Amino acid sequence: MARAELNYKHLHYFWTVAHEGGVARAAERLDVSPQTISGQLSKLERDLGRALFRQEGRRLVLTEAGREALRLADEIFLLGERLQEVLADPELGQAARLVVGIADSVPKLVAWQLLSPLVESTPNLRLTCHEGEFDELVSALSRHKLDVVLSDRDLGPALQHRLRARRVAASPIGLFATGALRARHGADLRQAPLLLPSRRSSLRARLERWLESEGLRPPIVGEFDDSALLTTFGGNGAGFFPAATVLADMLAAQYGAELVRELPELSEDYYAVAPAARLANPLVARLMGMEAA
Repeated sequence: MARAELNYKHLHYFWTVAHEGGVARAAERLDVSPQTISGQLSKLERDLGRALFRQEGRRLVLTEAGREALRLADEIFLLGERLQEVLADPELGQAARLVVGIADSVPKLVAWQLLSPLVESTPNLRLTCHEGEFDELVSALSRHKLDVVLSDRDLGPALQHRLRARRVAASPIGLFATGALRARHGADLRQAPLLLPSRRSSLRARLERWLESEGLRPPIVGEFDDSALLTTFGGNGAGFFPAATVLADMLAAQYGAELVRELPELSEDYYAVAPAARLANPLVARLMGMEAA
């Protein structure tokens, strides 16, 4: 038996009822009669072969199928809003566009090194960067607000069905310190004040395991969500601090901080995260080292 073609107007009625909390409020918002909405909802449920709501007293409550339908409808209509925004842009067609989310644990210089080849090789590129927490950025990516996310975290199993991640860079980790701290402690980390990323960072647990394996328990004098803030404090002498060795020249020039000890057991991996199923932005495909589909 052939499956009925989805009627997106009926789906929009369902979406509005679910968000407004009832048929009457949805009818008021859409400027149609409640009878019209009720009839179209019934038709949608028949076409789908699933009940989307159940009656509990005077309230309509989403069924399990209804909750899944609402999740997908949210994506459909948010994408529709994005379509209108993009097509209304007067600069459409005059510049390539790339909207990037950068996790706040990714060093700014690393982000620049990853994006600069695109900036330098794409005439009239219109690049927009947003910084934030990984989970917030992934949520925005799922809502089609971003083209790609740069992160130091790989995807967990729960996200792999709808997103894909590709490792795009890696750097060994080292411990750095300013001249004053090096003069006081040398390379002896037993009593040296130490700055660490917060437990939100994937690097934190690996650093703790390394310290334990070396029998080191230096005093931890600071923890930071933002890698740039950690580097600023470390570069101003607050403590020894970990950083990707790719940043060594910048740290020396900006703060006079030098590499005290390289940790060959540890490296920082950086990932580009994009939707698993979408017509690829060719710039995202280039960033991820993949040919555009």
